[in-house]
Amino acid sequence: MMTFDFRSLTPYINDDLITDINYNGRELWLDHLDKGRFVDEGFIMDESVEKFCYRFANYANVPFNVANPIVESESEAIRISIIHESVAKSGYSISIRKTPAVLRLKRSDMTKKHYASSELLDLLEQLVKSHCNILVCGLPGAGKTELVKYLTTFIPSNERVITIEDTLEIHYANINTHKDSVELKVNQHFSYVDAIKASLRQRPNWLLLSEVRSHEVVQLLEAVSTGAKLISTIHADTATNIPSRLLHMFPGVELSNKMILESIYESIDIGIHVSSNITDNGITRQINEVIYYEYTSNMETKQYVIYTSNEGIKQIPESLQKKLSFTPKKVGRKKKC
Repeated sequence: MMTFDFRSLTPYINDDLITDINYNGRELWLDHLDKGRFVDEGFIMDESVEKFCYRFANYANVPFNVANPIVESESEAIRISIIHESVAKSGYSISIRKTPAVLRLKRSDMTKKHYASSELLDLLEQLVKSHCNILVCGLPGAGKTELVKYLTTFIPSNERVITIEDTLEIHYANINTHKDSVELKVNQHFSYVDAIKASLRQRPNWLLLSEVRSHEVVQLLEAVSTGAKLISTIHADTATNIPSRLLHMFPGVELSNKMILESIYESIDIGIHVSSNITDNGITRQINEVIYYEYTSNMETKQYVIYTSNEGIKQIPESLQKKLSFTPKKVGRKKKC
């Protein structure tokens, strides 16, 4: 936690159920795990917003003025961004995202709150233990990183994990104590591409990226082709669209779209779409769908819907069954190891 004195914001910082604190120049909006997203009508700053912003800029030791209108800083558990009133029409804008090194998703709560069925959680566990490459998609705030953190708990302790993030949110080492891991943080001098290349010299079994965003997808798929396994997030509105999102991230290279798409289908096994519905009564999150991607022996790209929130687990394709340590009970026969 930051040593900075947040003063009137301190109770919100200390409340474990509050994940985001946003001041828009007029009101304080809170994202609460149980109550949803709402404005705190009774909030009053005990100092001027301007003074708070400049006091934090001094704490972060960065310039903050018309020529430098953005302040960004982070600790292990908090990320804060401030925008100067010269560019924010409604006044100083403050955004605080809490990223504690805790595992928020618990199996009992996930089934109780209809986040996922028990059968799906069994399947997800086996997908990780069977070394499937997994991408989790959804809109901002859907809980993609929280699901990634949950999935990492099934990685065996003797398999080396390298996390690559610009903001430390996965907290693999803290959540998975006594497991082999290296945590890399990218910056303006050490890009995602640099981090992926460096990781390959560090004997990785797994690469965990906070998010697949841009041209680093080229090196990422190359890394996967060497045998490193992948769990990451990506912005996409459905798991069905993950391959096309990856395709659009590729820079202009001397390869056809068909060849790139085939490479994507060869590299990525599973796409998971998560969503959140925020109401006055709280936040409801769930896994909407799970897709299996296959590049067949006939050089065809195929997608199989293996789970939907409405229908549960569907028939598992034979090629995926061969990857799994066992076949879920709903599917039928159990594969012999």
